[in-house]
Amino acid sequence: MNYAAKKPDLDDVLPVERRASPRRKTRFKATVVYGAERTTANCVVKNLSDGGACIKLDATEDLPAQFHLIWIADRAVISAEAVWRSKGEMGVRFLSKHDIQGRLSSELAAVCRAWEQRDRARA
Repeated sequence: MNYAAKKPDLDDVLPVERRASPRRKTRFKATVVYGAERTTANCVVKNLSDGGACIKLDATEDLPAQFHLIWIADRAVISAEAVWRSKGEMGVRFLSKHDIQGRLSSELAAVCRAWEQRDRARA
């Protein structure tokens, strides 16, 4: 008889949840603003946790490591950082969150202006 321990099959191993807070599935629309030119792109927030999110957009490879999310549903501008990228999706970590109606730094105010100009141009 062979009493050697059976190696677990990779299909039997469950992924380890590494998030500090649970994620919730969402379908929120948001706008990504990035670069010195304040380029904008639409995205969908697929899931969300207290510290980050998974977003879906057309070209994740064009985004720099750090960018801003304008999230109308939450009336916020969020500084974010890419954690992973795969097939039109990106995992992001939230660095800071600011109320759009509140007092903003000159950089965040410029981000909001870029988004507002884009929004007006689409109307």
